[in-house]
Amino acid sequence: MAPSYDAPMGSDDRTLVHRLTSLPRKILHHHEVEGLAELILHELGHESAFGLKRATYLVDNPDFDHLVGVAGFCKNECKFHQKDLWQDPHAFRKDMMQAPFRSLIKKLLKTSLHRREIDLEKSSDILELGKMMGMEKPHYLSWNLRHGNHGLFIFEKEKEIDEWQNNLLTNVASLLGLCSI
Repeated sequence: MAPSYDAPMGSDDRTLVHRLTSLPRKILHHHEVEGLAELILHELGHESAFGLKRATYLVDNPDFDHLVGVAGFCKNECKFHQKDLWQDPHAFRKDMMQAPFRSLIKKLLKTSLHRREIDLEKSSDILELGKMMGMEKPHYLSWNLRHGNHGLFIFEKEKEIDEWQNNLLTNVASLLGLCSI
């Protein structure tokens, strides 16, 4: 049973909230880092946050009729980067160059889902995208971005998370949209 919002927070929950609420400050402080969205995605995906198996952040631009891969996370590829991502954030992109899933996502370019007026709530296109990326049980979130673009976050959970953590992920994932692409 998921804890209610009135339930006291445990130590792990407080650590998660502290970790996630520090992300906006890190985004502002490191705005010039190339591949910042990849750093944020890794923060969200790591076991100490939401413990995802795989995740990807895509941007759908209907004006240019493309859906482009911005960032990819695979828990098995964390061996390529340093333990503390923020120790040297400029090194992260170079460290991850040899990560196969990340490379697959960075090469992803498809036609815009929004331009084809696909209803994301009723479409199997998103699930097909997730399966194409090796996800067995993909989930997704989407939100509007500036300039008529749309963010798309497709992910696979390693384990089930509480309802409040699902709600937190829904809100925090949109921070990816604050990172330049």
